[in-house]
Amino acid sequence: MTSFFTDESAAIEIPIRLLVYVILTFAIVAVTIIGFSHIYPGMTANIMEKQIGEIKVTLDAMQNGGSRNLIDPDSPGGNIRTIIITIPDEVDFLAFGSDPDPDNDLNLTNTPEGVITGRGNVIFYSSVKNGKIGIPLNDGTEIREGLFENGRWVVNEIGGKQYGVVISGKGNYELTFEMVYDPLTGERYTLVHMTDDLNAYINPYDPQVLPNNLWISVYPTSLPADGLTYADVFISLKDKKGRDAPVDRVRINLSASIGNLSLQNLMTVKGKASARIRSDIAGTSMITATSPGLNPGSVHLTIIPVPIILEFNRWIYNEDEGLNGQFFTSQDSNYTISFTGYGTKFSVPLLGTWWPDASIEIDGVKLAEERIDFGSNRTITFSQARLPAGDHHFNISLKNDKYFPFVGDTNIYVVNVVLSW
Repeated sequence: MTSFFTDESAAIEIPIRLLVYVILTFAIVAVTIIGFSHIYPGMTANIMEKQIGEIKVTLDAMQNGGSRNLIDPDSPGGNIRTIIITIPDEVDFLAFGSDPDPDNDLNLTNTPEGVITGRGNVIFYSSVKNGKIGIPLNDGTEIREGLFENGRWVVNEIGGKQYGVVISGKGNYELTFEMVYDPLTGERYTLVHMTDDLNAYINPYDPQVLPNNLWISVYPTSLPADGLTYADVFISLKDKKGRDAPVDRVRINLSASIGNLSLQNLMTVKGKASARIRSDIAGTSMITATSPGLNPGSVHLTIIPVPIILEFNRWIYNEDEGLNGQFFTSQDSNYTISFTGYGTKFSVPLLGTWWPDASIEIDGVKLAEERIDFGSNRTITFSQARLPAGDHHFNISLKNDKYFPFVGDTNIYVVNVVLSW
C-alpha cells in the first residue's frame, strides 16, 4: 500500500499548474498593453476633435457680433469669448490660423519663406501617433495672434507679416478670442489675446485664386473740404468667395464724383492697390474702382464743409452797438450756427432777474434771438440756415440792455460764432 506521506504525484502537478498560471497572466497583461497602445491614440484624437469642434462652433457664432476698431482707442470691445483648452501629453502642438510646420520636419521655428501656411481660417494639431491634422474653418473666420500694446490688444504684425497662435506644451490653457476690425484694410479678424514666440506666419494668399471682383474702402470715412486733408483709398482683388486674389499687374481705373484723386490708373501688387483723395467741395463723393472683366466696387466718402469761425473776444455793452464780420461760402449749403460766450445779469430784489438777449443777422436777415442766461463760458446752438455760395455779412447784437448802478447790467461777451455743416 502506498503511503500518503511518501506519495510524490502532487509535487509534480503543482509546478506545472503554476507555470500555466504565470503564462496566462503574462498573456493577459500583454494583450492589455497592446490594446491600450491602440486605444490611447484614438482617445487623444477624440479629445482633440471634440475640443476643436466646440471651438469651431464658438468662432462661427462670434462672426455675427460686433467688432472693436483697432485704430480708435475709444472703440468699445468686440464680441469676445474665453475658452479652456486641454492639451494631452501626446499632442506636439495646437495652432490657430496657420501651420507652424508646413515642411513636416517637426521643427516649429524654421518655416521657409513663401510657403503656404494658411490664411487664418484653419486649426492644426499634431500628435506622435496621429500625425498632423488640419481642420478648416468657415471662410469668414480670420484668426490672428494678438499683441498687448498701450493697454489694449492689437494684431501682432512684424515686417508686414501677421501670425497665428501656437500652443506647444501639455496642460490647460485659457484662450480669449475677440472680434476686431481694421478700418485701413477693411478686414475683420478673430484676435487671440496671446503672443507666442514661434512666429508662425500667416500667408493669406493662394496663387491659384483668380480675381472676380474689386473691394474698395476709404479711411477716414469723412474729411473736411479744405482741399488739403487726404483720405486713403484701398482696393483689393477678391475671388467669388471673397477671398484675397494676390494677382500682380491688374489695371484698375479709379474715379470719384467729388474730389481730386492722387491716381486714377493703378496697378495691383499682390492683389492690392491704393490712392488718396482730397476735396475743396463738400458733399458725398462716390468713389468707384473698375477693371475689365471684374465686377466693380464703390464706396462713399462724406466731405464736410470747413467750419467758418468768426473770432471776436469782445463785449457788447448796449443796444446801439453790435459785432460785425464777413465770411465766404464756396457752395450752397445748410449751416448750423453756434455761439460761444456768456452774459451778465440785471437783478432787482423782489422784481426778478434779467439776462441779455442776443440777436444774429446774416445779410440783413434776422435768423434767431437767444437768451444768454449763463455767467460763464458756454457754447450753444443758435440756429440753422441755408446760405448760398458767395460773400456774406454777419452781425450779433444786444436786444435788452438794462443797467443800474450796484444792481446789475445786461452785457454779452462774445468769444466766437461758428458756422458748421
